[in-house]
Amino acid sequence: MELKIGFIGCGGIAGVHASRLSKMEGVKLVAFCDIAKEKALAFSSKFGGAAYQDFHEMIKSESLDVVYVCLPPFAHSDEVQASAERGINVFIEKPIALSMRLADDMVRAVRRSGVRSQVGYLLRFGAGVERAKALIDSGEAGDVSVVQGRYFCNFIGGPWWRDKAKSGGQLVEQSTHLYDAVRYLCGDVERVYAEMARRYWVDVPDMTSEDASSTVMRFKTGALGSITATTGAYAGDRWVTSWTVAARNFTFEFENANSLVIYSTSKPQTTETVSDPERDMFVLESMDLFDSIKSGRETRTPIEEGMKTLELTLAAAKSAEKRQVVELPLPR
Repeated sequence: MELKIGFIGCGGIAGVHASRLSKMEGVKLVAFCDIAKEKALAFSSKFGGAAYQDFHEMIKSESLDVVYVCLPPFAHSDEVQASAERGINVFIEKPIALSMRLADDMVRAVRRSGVRSQVGYLLRFGAGVERAKALIDSGEAGDVSVVQGRYFCNFIGGPWWRDKAKSGGQLVEQSTHLYDAVRYLCGDVERVYAEMARRYWVDVPDMTSEDASSTVMRFKTGALGSITATTGAYAGDRWVTSWTVAARNFTFEFENANSLVIYSTSKPQTTETVSDPERDMFVLESMDLFDSIKSGRETRTPIEEGMKTLELTLAAAKSAEKRQVVELPLPR
């Protein structure tokens, strides 16, 4: 069974996915769409397939099995809904929207149609994350008590990313990866309190996104957590997404999603190291979707999960704006 793939949005992250998909067996890249048609034409020239400027035309004209929605947050409209209604399975990059109303519409359309969905939270496919998830879910790790994480980089992005109204800010658009990983391991959050600031990129006139944030969370299980993020750390290309989860029987220290050290909490202390630096999480999240389509099982990150992580980050952003604790779920 060969799966026919189409792309909506032909920017940087689309290129990351397309380059990998083009080397995979059982898939064929057949169509690319971008409102700047020259971008779609460039992808078509490189990977084959047709180029479109209107995605509605693309999904009507092509016999697609999967559509990859690779748009910036502000550009999302009815791509998921229209594709799902035509029976096309959906991969959508995070965050899935900037409002809960649109996210709810997406979820309803996917569930109503019965198509499979995958949200691009690739950290769920890290070797370390998979090992910790197994120990936590089995009960072997015991109850989680606290989690602490940091998302540190030196990054300013393009014009739309700097505009908080279009990107949602660093917390909603970028460090959302860490919020999702923490949710995946520790469960849903019931309330948050967050602070945000712009301290580093103060001389950039078009920068309205925060460059620093810190969020405290209480999980439904009773566990506590905190995540701190900044776009003003280090120099060059160093990018840190690290976190620690302390449970009754083990403490999990993540250098990143693929690198984990597990420490026992009782003496004599034992350690286990999980490391797979060559693991390609982009490939694995696509393979998981394709297997889901063929087998009928659910994906690791269905669109409901993308909605829940969006809700958590929007709640944190609202807390920082209102300077008050925000309860989840958010009002609809």
